[in-house]
Amino acid sequence: MPKNINSASRLFKILEQAQLHGKNKTALEVWAEILDVSEKHSHRRVVAVGELVHAMHRELEHATAELATGNFSKNLYERAFSQIEHALSPMLFPNSWDHVKQYLTPEVLTALAFCTEILPDEEAQISAEEISSIRIKVEELRTSLNDIDMPLRLRSLIQHHIKLIENALAEYPVVGAKALREAARTALGEMIEAKDEIAVAKNSSAVATLGSVWKTVNQAADVALKAEKIAQLGQRAWDTLNGIL
Repeated sequence: MPKNINSASRLFKILEQAQLHGKNKTALEVWAEILDVSEKHSHRRVVAVGELVHAMHRELEHATAELATGNFSKNLYERAFSQIEHALSPMLFPNSWDHVKQYLTPEVLTALAFCTEILPDEEAQISAEEISSIRIKVEELRTSLNDIDMPLRLRSLIQHHIKLIENALAEYPVVGAKALREAARTALGEMIEAKDEIAVAKNSSAVATLGSVWKTVNQAADVALKAEKIAQLGQRAWDTLNGIL
């Protein structure tokens, strides 16, 4: 278990699982299992897996940039990172998992493991209980869509916010708490744009549930990203929105 939580440690955790998978399965099937993609529709499944693998690639680039900033010798990690980049190629999705696994040698994972300790600790782990709490509130939000009198604009907004949170939760093991923070920023901007329509229904249970969901998301992200040191930036933004409404 890596001591620090950073881009390298998240990649290590995923790729360590990858070494245990793969007999008689395609790369796409294995990535779907590891990344917990449950989408059954074939085309949408490829897109969902592709987006998460691309997020892994971005984390690899982030780790590379961090190591370069620290002036660490490239020969310590460059070859291993090149191997990981090959393993993350979407072109391998239709092939057997062995085509991916050949790049994930023990030496590659050892180099990545060293990088997890070389790079700084970026955030705290969000507990399984907190993740579960967010999922429960998302389901409550989904149930609120059963209100047949809900304005169309508000319904569309809530549907999109459910998707934003679900995507952020899917990305969390790959990119960390910034997935939740970015989703909250997008949602905040959309709610400010739709503030007049929301204000009309501000006393509805749907709007109350929407606010409760994002409060839970922001609290989890603030704590994970250690934003309590700067007065809970995510939650302050949402408190400002409440004042507008």
